[in-house]
Amino acid sequence: MKPFRKACIACLLLASGTTAWATDTNVTVLEEPSEKSVKFFKAQVENNRSLSNAINSLLSRYPDKTAEFVSIALSAYPEEYKEIISASVSTNPMFVDEIIMVANKYQVTKPAEIVEIAVNAEPSYAEVATRAACKYSPEYFNEIVRTAVHAEPDSADQIAQKLVRAYPSKTMEILVTTIKEVPFVGKYVLDALLATVEEDSEQSENMIIVSVEQLADYPDALERLVQLANEHDIDSDKVMQSAIKGGTEEKDIIALIEKHYELKE
Repeated sequence: MKPFRKACIACLLLASGTTAWATDTNVTVLEEPSEKSVKFFKAQVENNRSLSNAINSLLSRYPDKTAEFVSIALSAYPEEYKEIISASVSTNPMFVDEIIMVANKYQVTKPAEIVEIAVNAEPSYAEVATRAACKYSPEYFNEIVRTAVHAEPDSADQIAQKLVRAYPSKTMEILVTTIKEVPFVGKYVLDALLATVEEDSEQSENMIIVSVEQLADYPDALERLVQLANEHDIDSDKVMQSAIKGGTEEKDIIALIEKHYELKE
């Protein structure tokens, strides 16, 4: 397999379109790659190389040109968007924000699928990929969050925490969306989010009460929530009403409250 020659890569770079960042307005303008750059890229793929190998070689050599090369690849092989996004993220995960930006600009598929491909390609960057997807496609916010935490449930707490820091006004929305999708890790998600609002007692109480209702069918999570409610001095009647609303038997929530609350005679 012949190596890419630097002169050829330089030609491709010069022939390609550019990605212009309008930082003053927060708008990204992506120019279309030239026909010459697309043809050159196709030639490299066809020259005893797979698409993934071609992307890996280019992005490894020129990581700062990740957006440009992803743009060229998607122009050349739009139907192979899954392989292009996956190979790009696997090669340069630190540029996942730009990769998702380009994929969204080209509208290769729904934003939720784009983030799913990115998360599966590099799970350790799941929270970064999710935040980027929400940034570029805010109208699909909840769908993106659901897809991301479903794809990488072990990172659900970190995904939710990073999103809350980026979108504090959506705290309750992120909490509910996340624990509905992956309730078995709901208590860890809540713990992570409580850390972001520890100075706000009202917000903390709301998060705990909402979580009690959403996780009422999960005994281990519910017990942790009752314990947290007691630690935050939340009225036990509120906890009971929320648990019953979520489907817990009255006798079961009473037993948990008696176990974790110090009842006064």
